[in-house]
Amino acid sequence: MNTEAAVFKYLKRKLPQVDWQRIEAWVGAGVPDVNGAFQWPPNGDGGAFEVWCELKVCKLKTFKTEGLWRPAQIAYITRRSCVISNVWNLVSHPRAEVLYIYSGDKTSALSVDSTGSTVPDLILKYDEPWTTALDLFASRQIRQVRPIDPTDSIDPPASADDRSDRFDRSAGLGRFDRSAWPIDPPAGKKEPRSTDSPAGDSWNSRESKG
Repeated sequence: MNTEAAVFKYLKRKLPQVDWQRIEAWVGAGVPDVNGAFQWPPNGDGGAFEVWCELKVCKLKTFKTEGLWRPAQIAYITRRSCVISNVWNLVSHPRAEVLYIYSGDKTSALSVDSTGSTVPDLILKYDEPWTTALDLFASRQIRQVRPIDPTDSIDPPASADDRSDRFDRSAGLGRFDRSAWPIDPPAGKKEPRSTDSPAGDSWNSRESKG
């Protein structure tokens, strides 16, 4: 797997449980190379998950990741990883015939790592099953949700800015855990109001108005 295209082909072959989609470069600066959606466990008793993967290849004999990411990629992946843990870096090392998987919040460290010292979340050999990667992807997302309170309203959010988006009840999951949400609104802006506020009355919408 000495090219990103080869890594993508391997992903499709090793993880056929996932509906993979290659993202074209013109979609947006920094957007990861691949998007995937899957049910896990695949027996239908689990939940639906989505994952974004940035594909990289270290062609050197000694593994290191310095210089593999462009500034726009670092910014996008790091920013998105502050919201939800479904963005990953997949780095192939053909000399060792292994694939290193790193969570998106390690991207900045990886981009300047000249010694390969950043600890991967998972290491997969080319010739072994890769389903443990799906365990990793799913478990990280489950950590960020809490069970739905029976008293919760089932009405949809009042606006697209409401951060109480829900997962499918049938998946046994709930809404995002706000305590795991590290993002604060920009300086001088207010938090989104409660769901009984007029639609769009949030710091996001005000910022867009200038």
